[in-house]
Amino acid sequence: ADKCRKTAKVVRCIAILSHPITPGNEPSCQIILPQNQIGRSNDIYVFCVSASHNVAAEGKYIAFVSTITTNPEIDGPNFRKAAEAELKAGLALLGKVDSHFMDTYDIMVPNEDGNKDKCYISKSYDATSHFEGTSDDVMEMYQRIYGKPLDLSKTMVADLQQED
Repeated sequence: ADKCRKTAKVVRCIAILSHPITPGNEPSCQIILPQNQIGRSNDIYVFCVSASHNVAAEGKYIAFVSTITTNPEIDGPNFRKAAEAELKAGLALLGKVDSHFMDTYDIMVPNEDGNKDKCYISKSYDATSHFEGTSDDVMEMYQRIYGKPLDLSKTMVADLQQED
């Protein structure tokens, strides 16, 4: 507990649909609703995948709607109402929902970089649906651990062949 601290809270809805959410009926999509266009202090992220990604049954779609919340009611007895209010603009894009689940979780970050005690801790997932922050965190952790940036242009096979 003393190695990490809370920086924010994410509210997320995972929905099961029987239809795509895009006008062109694409099997997947990612939509970012900018905070200044929807009157919020944080963007809302909408992400949808389907059977073409081997994550849903044929004819089904899995959609995620998430944002960072500062609403104190999100942890109270009116959780569902508060969560739906936070995600309202994103949920409106889903259309008819077969079933859905709501959840919140804290975004935790390490208090130290790990160099002193060799305990390297990653950050929690944030509200984004494109995992850019998570990818950046992994790259930064690699550099802290190994002292050099991760070079993804090389393959492990090429590295092993050079060692021979």
